[in-house]
Amino acid sequence: MEKMDRFYEKFHGSYFAFIGVVIFLTGFVIAALVEPNFSFFETFISDLGAPTNTVYIFFNICWFITGIFMIFFLLFFTRYLQKHGGGRKETWITFISSFISAIGIMLLSIFNKIDSPDMHLISEYIFFFSGILYLILYTIIEFRIPEFSKFQAILNLIVAFFFVLYLILLILNRINPGLSPELQTFTEWLFLFATLFWFVENGVYALKR
Repeated sequence: MEKMDRFYEKFHGSYFAFIGVVIFLTGFVIAALVEPNFSFFETFISDLGAPTNTVYIFFNICWFITGIFMIFFLLFFTRYLQKHGGGRKETWITFISSFISAIGIMLLSIFNKIDSPDMHLISEYIFFFSGILYLILYTIIEFRIPEFSKFQAILNLIVAFFFVLYLILLILNRINPGLSPELQTFTEWLFLFATLFWFVENGVYALKR
């Protein structure tokens, strides 16, 4: 733990969140620009990482690297919570669930929906369900730490809501294809940007303190 703490003293853990988000946004912007008829209501995130997009390999590399940077930030954030009153057991359990979610991100970048549709779907569920779990766990932990404001704790639930909303629409569209594809697509982008905002906001919060 001491080596880990010294590492984050030299390079503040919040920067991993910032850099990870910038890397993803770089891949996203470039992939969106070359994607024919890109639309937040018609183009899924997975479409940018599929062979139908001419820069899909670049996008997936950015996606994969983002997952790595998020793991480094989540590890730092775990230590941050522990130093401010979070229980060691509950914070490590939360880290494990967030780590699994980050692994889901990396798997999504490896298995695209055209070449490996089954693995891509499994990776989605790994990312989503573990994502909902760690957001709920972070909410519980932060409510118990006096230093954290109620808004800071509730923010986790707001982001989790977008996860749940997308999952509901995903499942409904699996049961009844064509039910509301545009809403499902748009909701996917909402939960993605909500997640990116979560990393940036928590990075800024930890950096200020």
